[in-house]
Amino acid sequence: MSGVPVDSAISLRDVSIKLSGLQILDSVSIDVPQGAVTGLIGPNGAGKTTVFNVLSGFLSADSGTVTINGSLQRRIRPQRLTKLGVARTLQGVGLFATLSALDNVMLGGSASIRTGIIADGLAMPWADTRTARLRERALAVMAELGVADARDRFPSELPYPVQKRVALARALVSDPSIVMLDEPAGGVSVGDIAELGALIRSWTPQRTVLLVEHHMDLVMNVCDLIWVLDAGKVIASGTPTEIRNNPAVLEAYLGHEEAV
Repeated sequence: MSGVPVDSAISLRDVSIKLSGLQILDSVSIDVPQGAVTGLIGPNGAGKTTVFNVLSGFLSADSGTVTINGSLQRRIRPQRLTKLGVARTLQGVGLFATLSALDNVMLGGSASIRTGIIADGLAMPWADTRTARLRERALAVMAELGVADARDRFPSELPYPVQKRVALARALVSDPSIVMLDEPAGGVSVGDIAELGALIRSWTPQRTVLLVEHHMDLVMNVCDLIWVLDAGKVIASGTPTEIRNNPAVLEAYLGHEEAV
């Protein structure tokens, strides 16, 4: 598509959206390079989560375009994100309290076992086979993240950092090419944040990561590229070093405890 770099996994062009009469995003243009970690930062209310919600199909932009993996998305549906190769975590954990950790993780790959009403109703053997494969994949991802021993426990029985890793496993079980992380370090200890950073870096270049985060140490340590929003507008982009020394960024964060 014209104007979109060929190496962009995600590209927003002039995306604007109003909610309740307020201009939440104002002609936002952002590129997320393939196989890199890209940060999206800004003060509270800057529009970061709104960008995620537009990319996830939870909100529709009033104007502008969204391109994912080279394909222009005229209408994004949340239930079809997996087919686009995209997975997203939520602020907090978003786990289902009545499901075990393993079942929560398996939900992230449920699109891969939709075999149809007739097949399910007749208990076709391939339906069971696909479910078994998903279970095996879910357990493998949980093992990679060090939470396999929590598989039969409910979220309320797990420490918060373990819940966060279960939520990450749910995002990874579909083997996405793009992972969108919404404040993954929220509520996590300093030691766990360092481990989280190493984990995120290990996903590249096989995966593309778009990260919204308030913990600037994590952002500066793991990101290759950072975009900065303020009041719904892009005010800067660049490497961590460039962003750290950008006067417009320093001004936007002035008075905020998460200052760069």
